[in-house]
Amino acid sequence: MKNHLEPIPTPKEQLWKEFKLAYLPWVVMALALGATWWVWAHVLIAPTMMGEVEAIRAQVLSPTVGVVRQVVAQRFDEVRAGDPLVTIEPTDTRSLLSGIGLELDLLASRMNSDSQLTLRRAEADYYSLRMDLLSKKVELEQNKVELVRAEKELARSEELAKQNYVSQELYDLSLADRDTAQKTIEELMIAIPSLEEGVEKLRVEIEQGGSFISSDFASRIEALEERLTSAPSEKNPIVLRAPIDGMVSGVWCSAGETVTEGYVLMMVNATEAERIVGYIRQPFPVEPFPGMQAKIITQSTVQRVLAVTEVETVGRFMEPITNSLARLSNDQAVDMGLPVSFRIPKEVQLRPGETVGLVLDNRRK
Repeated sequence: MKNHLEPIPTPKEQLWKEFKLAYLPWVVMALALGATWWVWAHVLIAPTMMGEVEAIRAQVLSPTVGVVRQVVAQRFDEVRAGDPLVTIEPTDTRSLLSGIGLELDLLASRMNSDSQLTLRRAEADYYSLRMDLLSKKVELEQNKVELVRAEKELARSEELAKQNYVSQELYDLSLADRDTAQKTIEELMIAIPSLEEGVEKLRVEIEQGGSFISSDFASRIEALEERLTSAPSEKNPIVLRAPIDGMVSGVWCSAGETVTEGYVLMMVNATEAERIVGYIRQPFPVEPFPGMQAKIITQSTVQRVLAVTEVETVGRFMEPITNSLARLSNDQAVDMGLPVSFRIPKEVQLRPGETVGLVLDNRRK
């Protein structure tokens, strides 16, 4: 006999209670396992090694002793290669002028030993006279520099002599140096025009006679003349330009400051990184090789894989780690590692100097 009675409905509270007791623990455990797997796979990835995005820096040095006349770029300014940064007025160009004079002496010695040129006596005389003229011009510029130095020394000695800090003999020597430089300049100013007139006259005679033959001596002399004309001076200051594209990260000079040769005036950092350099320590967890696949991990609050990269180059020797990747213990003076460089994918934006994690894939293709 069938029971036509309707089933007794179960209250929702009772169903929820049974679900919590029978099924909810399994659901929670499944979610916990899934979350754990995701965290281990995407967040808590243990890097094989740490790397640093290589920062390209270029120092801007003073090529000579001088006075900073203008500082064009300031810190954090973005510059392009060739943009002016600093203008320097040189105060001592004796080394540059001495170099031109030395090259001129070598050229004269070579000309005297040229047998073919000796046969063309008029042309040899022309080159000899032209080099003599250039030598006088170099000497004139050297004495101008010496005169400026002597006048400064004389002014200093005169002030010290008034206060009886230097003897009269030292003051007289400074005065004699100044007078000698002035007299030499006056003599050269008289001699140079006559030499120029003689050079031009001889050149015209050789060209009219049709015996002028082009020689590398002419180009060498012209190059030296151009160097002398463009030599830095008060009227022709040195303009230092940006060596690379980037941002000015440091300025260590100001207008009116006297700087020495080799003084660091500015630092320019490239804003575009080219590679990641990491160091793998002993014992090696893997043996890196060019083309090995790797993953880049940022060092943010929540680490995430940025992209897949590959090994570019593996160093052939261990070297000291001197950047932010070094880890030194109390009993360790040097941290050694094997350098490995990685390619930076185009779609990845990394800052130069940034530290990243690298997970190496030891499988070969």
